[in-house]
Amino acid sequence: MRFTQSDDTDANDSRGPKLTRRSYLLGAVGTLAVGSYLSHPVNSVEANAMSVDVPQAYLDRFSNVVNVVDAGADPKGIEPIDDVLSRHVADDTLLVFPEGRYLMHRQLRKTGFENLGFYGPNATLTHGRIDAIDSNVVTEGEFTGAARFFRLGVIYAPGKDLLFEGFTFDFTAPQTGIRAVEAYVTDGLEVRDITIAGEHDTGTLGPALFSVTTANGTGTVERFSAPDGAAFTEDTIGDINLGPTGILIDPNSAGTLRFVDCELGRFPDNGLYVSGSKGVVHVEGGTYKNSTVSSIRLKGYGSSIRGATVVIDELVPGISQRGIRLDDGADLRIEDTTIEVTGSAENAIRVLDDAQTSVIENCSIVLNDDEGCARGIQVTPGAGRLEVLDTTIDIHGSNFAIYLQGENAPEDPMVLVKNVTITGSAPGDGQREAIRVERANARFENLTVHQPGESYRRCAEILADDALFVGGTYEATHHPFINKGNRTRFDGITARSLGGRQAMKLYSQGTDVVVMDSVLYGGYIDGGAEGFVVDNTELPPV
Repeated sequence: MRFTQSDDTDANDSRGPKLTRRSYLLGAVGTLAVGSYLSHPVNSVEANAMSVDVPQAYLDRFSNVVNVVDAGADPKGIEPIDDVLSRHVADDTLLVFPEGRYLMHRQLRKTGFENLGFYGPNATLTHGRIDAIDSNVVTEGEFTGAARFFRLGVIYAPGKDLLFEGFTFDFTAPQTGIRAVEAYVTDGLEVRDITIAGEHDTGTLGPALFSVTTANGTGTVERFSAPDGAAFTEDTIGDINLGPTGILIDPNSAGTLRFVDCELGRFPDNGLYVSGSKGVVHVEGGTYKNSTVSSIRLKGYGSSIRGATVVIDELVPGISQRGIRLDDGADLRIEDTTIEVTGSAENAIRVLDDAQTSVIENCSIVLNDDEGCARGIQVTPGAGRLEVLDTTIDIHGSNFAIYLQGENAPEDPMVLVKNVTITGSAPGDGQREAIRVERANARFENLTVHQPGESYRRCAEILADDALFVGGTYEATHHPFINKGNRTRFDGITARSLGGRQAMKLYSQGTDVVVMDSVLYGGYIDGGAEGFVVDNTELPPV
């Protein structure tokens, strides 16, 4: 009879299929075992072999289940298993790796497959010695050829329905680390519980590449962990530019990919890099740390980051580091995400010119000073519309919490900053203002900005036209507001200098400024701003 689902299955368990997990003895001895294959239906197999606990859903899914040890693979990591894998990898087949250590001397390449699986929840994979590399090809050593363990599908011959789960790749020894898995599928990508142990230090391509090649295809990568990152190429025998990327999404990936609770340490290029905008990528949870271009680099139409933690606390001299980059696409979203940066990295979030519409919502950004401080949110001059909502920025070094670059032209897309709180002890000895506005049409609603730092710290400097501040409380050591923009409007704000100065200083190059229904402690300094209007506004002493 066939195995069936038990009544105690937890349908809400997020750790992948959790149907009945039976100890399934995949042995070579027994009346129902034929060679290394088991066909369904099957009741049980008794054998003096290593047991593997396989989810019932997987036993139901695959017609053939191969115990690689039973098929001849050495679980002690002495003899390479390449020939065993090559003989048995096939459509509608699950290769199961019992607990053990497995050595590979060349990549396993399989293209155009359908319903292929690899399952090894207690299996560790290692590669043979690498002595020389040329263009990501191992030219000397025990390992030979392309520097990969598994190449499953290629762009011109992708597979369909791939399961890859439960392996540890051991890169703890010096001069180890190659691509663990590269997968191109039309649909049905499932990757779970993969651990890269140790630093990738051969100067070859990073641990993973994924691509879903059709627009209606989907894939999920859960708990892919590479916390030890990679070495820069200049410190290795390899020759790729700069160094590896942690997880790369192929530029031609067209489907929807989810990355759930993944972990990446410092990679020389990017951490998680969505290199094309044809598909959709959702980053859900996880921790991403210290990669040098960006820890998460997002593209796509409808792509998102939700519930992630991004940390920069190890700086690389001479190389820009960013927490998150929004590169290209529309309806890009960062939500419920925490970003903490210590020291003079470039910025926590950078929104680039090809990001047409973006939203940053309910996020927490912490910018710590350590011989320098990063910017918080930076918008480049050609970027499209951005909304920053319900977000906190705690800044302790002399830099901008929000930096809006633009052309100062009527066609500048609007940036809306709403219900944002900016706090922290940042001084004004480097960059004086928490908010710097160089883009026309910026709108600020109901902000709370408290900047008590020394050395002329300010809340905002407006250098562009048609900025609007509605509601909110602004407190700073120096003048909370410096205005040099035309047609700036303040409606219902409260502003106070913590150093006993005026709440606002207006320069002559900013014309037609309006302040209404507001409270300006200490009043204002009018430096000759033509067309300046103050209406129904209180000017109490400081």
